[in-house]
This record gives sequence, C-alpha cells and structure tokens, in this order.
Amino acid sequence: MYEPPLSEEFREFARERGGVISGALLVARILHPETDEQWCRSELQRLADLAGAVASGEALITFLHSEGFSGSQTYYTSDNSSLEQVLRTREGIPITLALVVLGVAEALNLRATGINFPQHFLVAVEGIYADPFQMQVIDPAVQRQWLEQTGLPIERAFPEATPVDIVLRMLNNLRMLASQRDDHAANLDYSGYQLLIAPEPFPFHVERVDMWIAAGVPDMARHELDQALRLAPNETLKEALVKRRMTIDSSPSKLH
Repeated sequence: MYEPPLSEEFREFARERGGVISGALLVARILHPETDEQWCRSELQRLADLAGAVASGEALITFLHSEGFSGSQTYYTSDNSSLEQVLRTREGIPITLALVVLGVAEALNLRATGINFPQHFLVAVEGIYADPFQMQVIDPAVQRQWLEQTGLPIERAFPEATPVDIVLRMLNNLRMLASQRDDHAANLDYSGYQLLIAPEPFPFHVERVDMWIAAGVPDMARHELDQALRLAPNETLKEALVKRRMTIDSSPSKLH
C-alpha cells in the first residue's frame, strides 16, 4: 500500500520521541525536500549566540522581535509552515514563529514550551507567556482575562504542547490549505503522516473517510472505516461507524 515519502522518518520521530526542531524540519522537508536542515540548526545557534546571556523569557522575546521576527502578511501559504523559510524571511504563522523561540531557547538552556492555545499557538519561556505572531510578551491582565473567559485553571487553558502535538498541529494547518485548493492527494499525505505519529489514531481514520470520499475512492473510505471500527473506544461509536459504512456509495474508485 502507498505511503507518503517521509513515512519512515516520521515513524522514527515518534519512536525516538524526537525534539520539536527535528519534527519541524520533517514538516519543512514535506514542502521542500531540499530543506537545509544543517543551516536551520546553525541559524538557531547563531541567533542564540547573538542573544548572548539572556536570563529571562522576556529578554529573549524582545531580542527576537528586534531581529525582525513577526507575523506573515501572507498568512495562508504553505511556506509559512516551513521552519527554513521562516528563518530566512523572518515572517511566519504563530506555530513556526514559536519554533524559532523554542529553538533559540533550547540553545540558551532556557525553559521553554509551546502552548496549545485554541485561538493561536503561544509559547512559554521561563514562566512568561508570549504571542509569537506579535513576538511580544502577553500582558498579565490580558492573560487573566483569557482565563476568566475560559473558566479553566491555567494548566488547562494553556496546555503545554509536546513535540508530537506541535507536528500534528502543523500538519493540520497544511491539511486546511490543501482542502481549500481541493488537493485531495496532499491532504491524504498530510493525514497519513499524522497517523504515523498520533498517540490516538482513531479520529484520523474517521477523518480520512471523508477525504477518500472527496477524492472519489469509496473503496479506501471503506478501508479507513474498517480501521476506525477496529480502534473505536466504545459500542456507540462502533454502531455509528457501521451505519456510516452502509451509506458509502459502492461505485468504482475514480483514482488508480
């Protein structure tokens, strides 16, 4: 059965629990196979050397802001998900700009993590929260307001993101762009990579059913439903999936 080109590398990333920069560079290689991984790592180290002995998260964010890192004016483009492109242009979307913060913080031995905030991706460095799209520290009053709106404790409103979480979210961004341009093959490839690393593959199999139907391949939609049935966590979901399988059109596949 067909697998996307970097499948084995993604398996190794999940198996070895690779670092966030390693995962980000895999995503960059999906977009640009010629991605210069060594240059990216060297550039993160160069920025760390320029930053010098910064002792706080705020100082690091201020430094990166002074280096010109900011939100992209052309938000909905695939290149914004490439760490190399963001390092070269100094522009990106929240999650890739957060990767710059995380990579430089790691080189400086600062405590830093991505934050899976629903609206857009944030970053925490040495106890402070920052918006990487603006490359600014979040005002404590704004942070309190967000907490009040959610009604959740801080650890649930601002959950830390593992490297796998971050890569999954990056691939979600690419899937959204692929869906907008009706690129079913790319959408399925991005989802295929997610399946290789996701701790819980069940929802991805369910999502892939619709992708295969959109691509005109009902046979593969049924295959994904069978995989989802095997992993369904309860009988209610299994019953819903069985009903869904019965509704899939039995016409021949359109792709070969």
